[in-house]
Amino acid sequence: MTDQEARYDRIAEGYAAWWSPIHRPATLSLLDVVDEAGEAAGSPQILDVGCGTGAMTREAAARWRRARVTGADISEGMLGIAWRELAAAPGDIPERVHHVQAPADRLPFDDASFDVVLTAFVLQLVPSRHRALREARRVLRPGGLLAYVTWLEGGSLEADRAYDESLEAFGFEPRSGFGHDLENAAAATAVLRRAGFAGAAARAGELVHRFTPEGYLGFVSRFDDEDLFATMDASTRSALTEDLLGRLRALPRDGLEMRLPIVYAWGRRSGSS
Repeated sequence: MTDQEARYDRIAEGYAAWWSPIHRPATLSLLDVVDEAGEAAGSPQILDVGCGTGAMTREAAARWRRARVTGADISEGMLGIAWRELAAAPGDIPERVHHVQAPADRLPFDDASFDVVLTAFVLQLVPSRHRALREARRVLRPGGLLAYVTWLEGGSLEADRAYDESLEAFGFEPRSGFGHDLENAAAATAVLRRAGFAGAAARAGELVHRFTPEGYLGFVSRFDDEDLFATMDASTRSALTEDLLGRLRALPRDGLEMRLPIVYAWGRRSGSS
């Protein structure tokens, strides 16, 4: 088991409660790219790579009533929530959705198995973006569509600075970014062309979410920095929590507004090899 797989197993419930609802509108907008490309006509086979708790997988099946949708994710914990949510889905959606545990760069499917491959906010997490895209290309039929959404560099949230100040006040190192985000929309198309996709295109966007102080605390303590909070003794955790809430409540209203640049990109598998 990789460190990343173990982490997402551990934080799956926190992800579902605190992070998935934040990025879900931007994630589901990726389905509009497929609609615009006219790729959902007929009875497509769709793959959602890095499906997490399955929100986009289920929505794809709801939107395209003749589609069969497969969600793949490396984390057993995340897939457990996906299966749980799928069981409560209406109509025949549970019959047309399937989930498998697999990493993005080693998918357990034959060549040319899918008409559409989707992936949302995953390519910044994989060991190699290029290998993951080449694997997506392998399982696409010739002419099939790949569409993804991921982060661009930049963005800010004043609440993050308040959190770093709380961490430093209690002797913890402030956080540092992952450094795997794309620079701009041109970079988003370049990685597609490098992986062998034709007709690559992209458009930039923005994810906007306004936290409450309590919501931001839940986000960092139950998901984003859960590892750190889990290692604190109870008294330190309680004191840091109160300190952070005080700093967050003192922020101006826009200090709790997260604005992060994102990019939607798409391309088609060209050729037969």
